[in-house]
Amino acid sequence: MKSAGSRQLALAFADSPTGGRDRGTQDESRGKRYLLHTAKVNNRKDPATSTAAADSERAMESVASAHNLAQALLNVSRNKGAPGVDDQTVEEVVEQAPSLLPKLQTALLQGTYQPGDIRRVWIEKPGGGQRGLGIPNVMDRWVQQAVLQILEPIFEPTFHASSHGFRPNRGAHTAIAEAKGMNRA
Repeated sequence: MKSAGSRQLALAFADSPTGGRDRGTQDESRGKRYLLHTAKVNNRKDPATSTAAADSERAMESVASAHNLAQALLNVSRNKGAPGVDDQTVEEVVEQAPSLLPKLQTALLQGTYQPGDIRRVWIEKPGGGQRGLGIPNVMDRWVQQAVLQILEPIFEPTFHASSHGFRPNRGAHTAIAEAKGMNRA
């Protein structure tokens, strides 16, 4: 009986983001633990997160779902990146996620979300001259990623196989390789 009791205790903590321990690993912040837990738990509960929800009325609900927003911020944090005009870093936004996520959900669902300004950075080109690079705020990157996660699975299958622009695992190099293959045929 005692071993059954300890198994029940272990199962009681199975859904916690830290596996029942009070603290995570040293590189895991409170905000990141919150995001991991929200992305995992709400995925099972929230039918709005289904990527099959191509229904236009449900699209914003899917984008603004807690699961999707948590997963989006986790993806943005993996990419790192520089702060935008507001000087807020990815790490700061992740740490504030427990309070920011519900506010962002509300703004998206009510249609009051307004993207911020873009920070312009000039990068030297190898052949001389400069190229402008626009860096959005972390919050804007978060929203962009959330929209991408819902729309990409819906529209990606509809693109022509020879389309290479702005698609996952495709680009100028794959287009050139395909063109060279056609030239040989």
